[in-house]
Amino acid sequence: MKKKYYPYFIFLLIAIGIEVFLCNWRFWESLSFPHAKPGYQVSIAGNLMPDDPEFPEQELQVIRFKNLHQNLQNIKINLLCEGNGCPASLPLQISFSDDGRSQMSYKGEHTYFQNLKQTQYIRIHAYGNVKDLHISFTNPEDARYTLLSIEINAIRPLIFQPLRLFILFIFSVIVYTAYHHRDFFISAYSGSFVKRRRIVLSAALLHILLFVSVLFSNPFFWQKTAYPHPQEYHYLAEALAQGQVSLLVEPSEELKQLTNPYDNSLRYREDVYYFWDFAYYEGKYYVYFGIGPELVFYLPYFLMTGNHLPNPIPIMISEIFFILGIFLFIEEIVSRYYQRKVPLGLSLLLSSIAVLGCGAFFIARRPDIYSVPIMMALALTLWGWLFWIRARRPDHTLKIKNLLIGSSCMAFVAACRPQLILGSFLALLFFSPELKNLKKRQNQKYLILALLPFFVVAAGLMFYNWTRFDSPFDFGSNYNLTTNDMTRRGFVFDRFFTGIFTYLFQLPNIQTTFPYLQYVSFETNYIGEITRESTTGGLLSCNPILYFAFLLPLLKKNKNKNQNLIYFPIAFLITGILIMFFDIQGAGLLQRYFSDFALFIFMGTIVILFSLYTQTNRLEVKKILFYSTLVLCLISFLYNLSLFLLPDADNIALTNPQLYSQVFSLFH
Repeated sequence: MKKKYYPYFIFLLIAIGIEVFLCNWRFWESLSFPHAKPGYQVSIAGNLMPDDPEFPEQELQVIRFKNLHQNLQNIKINLLCEGNGCPASLPLQISFSDDGRSQMSYKGEHTYFQNLKQTQYIRIHAYGNVKDLHISFTNPEDARYTLLSIEINAIRPLIFQPLRLFILFIFSVIVYTAYHHRDFFISAYSGSFVKRRRIVLSAALLHILLFVSVLFSNPFFWQKTAYPHPQEYHYLAEALAQGQVSLLVEPSEELKQLTNPYDNSLRYREDVYYFWDFAYYEGKYYVYFGIGPELVFYLPYFLMTGNHLPNPIPIMISEIFFILGIFLFIEEIVSRYYQRKVPLGLSLLLSSIAVLGCGAFFIARRPDIYSVPIMMALALTLWGWLFWIRARRPDHTLKIKNLLIGSSCMAFVAACRPQLILGSFLALLFFSPELKNLKKRQNQKYLILALLPFFVVAAGLMFYNWTRFDSPFDFGSNYNLTTNDMTRRGFVFDRFFTGIFTYLFQLPNIQTTFPYLQYVSFETNYIGEITRESTTGGLLSCNPILYFAFLLPLLKKNKNKNQNLIYFPIAFLITGILIMFFDIQGAGLLQRYFSDFALFIFMGTIVILFSLYTQTNRLEVKKILFYSTLVLCLISFLYNLSLFLLPDADNIALTNPQLYSQVFSLFH
């Protein structure tokens, strides 16, 4: 064997050792358990085992152990579930009495998977000998359970997981390779431009494969539904195909007769049928979501096929362009403003964490209709910035083609997610030399061409809004039939306190049980209506790499032509904060709304890190900065990847139990 392969052979041996001894330590532990003593009884609903192993038809099922009086270390339980209501996982509640507590008391919960052998073993930690023990669970509807076997102090088998072994091996190889080529992360890249571009695109492709896999992991969002709610764009496609902006479906007469149709309690009290979260205005239904995705995806598909496009498809296309946009835009920043002095490994690391941290991963795991306009607007924003930067030539002339494409992308953002149009004001930095010399006729020409797409899109949107809501500036978001009367929401300063804490500083809710990350509780002394859904923690708290934004005062002005680069992070951060303020007042506190402003916060922080790295010549400082960045990025990676398993509605534990159980088995 060649010497260069020795490290990989050693890594394989180490991975096997971890798999056999560390990941299977419960097997080695169980070898020392005492033999079970006879004389105890096991019963189901008063029937002793094994006389009648079937559970009765009742909601609460209990397995009772009596007269144990012995050192109990574990219980092996084998359940068989039959019927259409069998769940992927079954929570078992464990209660027992021991030498430390003579009365039966609840001790904890164990998750049981019928297809995972390791979950048949329940580890017990008692004070001395266990006297009596109960295992209870709630019997789901249309499910019939049978207790096939039960055993105490059983030897747990050694379960070898090839996938876990492979992950351990690949992880060790990645760590070794990264350490062996650590100069790639600390020193400027010296390879050719072509090779550099291939590395960037390869890194983007890996992220695209991850996101596409996640998009296809939850079959629920790919299925057709009879409910109107996820089909707003489908209804709009049918209406536009008939030449009208109001939907073809007619609201119920009961809804039309309500004194305030936007009062959710009134609709409920009067038992009025209505389309949830559709815009309702003067007796007609409308779609308040941005029309951009409709014109690009849904309407053309409907006109060509007569069928409706599943919502995950536009999200998948948008996320592909979003990921490419992140990597290419950051690469363009490094090339044009830092002359590629930023290590390529560092820029790829920060590009990766930006892709995951901007909320796109959460959207990939839950690709519902609400995320379609958000994801498309983010992709357009990135490509607009990219073409704007690429429009500039060294001689201060502009490429007309790139200028028009960039402006078209940025203008069309308003047709998707109007608040993200604030990102267009970064043009004041991108084109500051041209704007400072507007006396030149050539620069005036550039300005007119850059603004032309904005005028065209604005005119179209104003006409569309006026046709629907009798106002060119009314996008209709306040007319949606939702949990509260949005027409009366208004501006309340006190909302900022709760909103800023929730969006930026709320700590994540991390538990010791799988899937470890849970939604946080929501407590506020704000007395009034506040729109919110469950969130997982603040952007800064869950992505600590963003705390580098507070190092902004350490930046120094460059003495070269790029001295205005110091204003880039300021502009990014302020824009993100303004969008966050808009969401707090105009929308609410929702997990997907993090994507509206997270991109700007990440970009501002990344520029700060690049500037800090390039303004110092001391290698020791660069190493400290890089390793600090690496550690904080790893924390962000773990957090964002954990979003995949969030226990919310329509999660993969319910919609793809086989995949969920496979992931569960990697940690047990």
